[in-house]
Amino acid sequence: MTARSRYTATGLTLLEVVISISLITMLVGALLAFYFESLGVRAQAVQMADRMEIARLVLDRLANELRGCLGVQQFGFPVQQRLKGERRAIQFLTATLPDKELYQFFGEFDQLPPGQHDLREVGYQLWVDPENTTDEGEPIVGGIVRSEKKTLNQLVVDEQNPEQLRYDLWSNELRYVEFRYFDGVEWTTKWDLQDGNPLPQLIQITVGFEPLTRVELEDQDLTTYPLEQYPLDDGHPHPDRYSTIVRMPAADRFFSSRLQRVGREFGEQLGVGGGLK
Repeated sequence: MTARSRYTATGLTLLEVVISISLITMLVGALLAFYFESLGVRAQAVQMADRMEIARLVLDRLANELRGCLGVQQFGFPVQQRLKGERRAIQFLTATLPDKELYQFFGEFDQLPPGQHDLREVGYQLWVDPENTTDEGEPIVGGIVRSEKKTLNQLVVDEQNPEQLRYDLWSNELRYVEFRYFDGVEWTTKWDLQDGNPLPQLIQITVGFEPLTRVELEDQDLTTYPLEQYPLDDGHPHPDRYSTIVRMPAADRFFSSRLQRVGREFGEQLGVGGGLK
């Protein structure tokens, strides 16, 4: 056999080369597709973990402050608010420890810091642009705003002093918030602590990353999903929303809040008394 015939016998034909290149291309394409899909899944998992961490921090902070809410009627000094809750906002008086600077040791001639009370008025609300909307007519939501009054007298507040009254855009990532209140029998979206110790037994807090819709802002969703049938949510899964239920330690175990609500409803039917709180 000549050298030319041996070379021809061991070489690749054009068809074999084309098939080889096609197989290599398919293999590389499959590997690249798997690689980019893995990157997408990883990015999605990281985003979900970040969102869960943000929601957990917000819910934990809010729940801890709510657990310190007091339900007594008189404190011996003027108090502007005790607990007033709506569906998208809540304001309450909570017991907190004074700032750490007050626990330092001071000398005889040192200038002492101003006194602080262990009660602070805290508020959370969803900021919604009152004038503008999106092109689709949906509300523009800026995030959750936290307010705090930190003074001995809640009625005498220096609004120019950031140490006494401050407003913070606490979480611009969260664009949905909802509060629901349980009186021991029924859930409601409004609460106003006025007489005695009518704190709600439970408060459900829900936060989310998808912006609040116009239907939800105007409470039209409660017509479709009434609280009597859907006391905790609207019956649909929302992967971007996170909830927690806070038990109020200072709530009356004899359910006076429920008795007062029933009494107000009965008074309304008779044409006497105040509205439902």
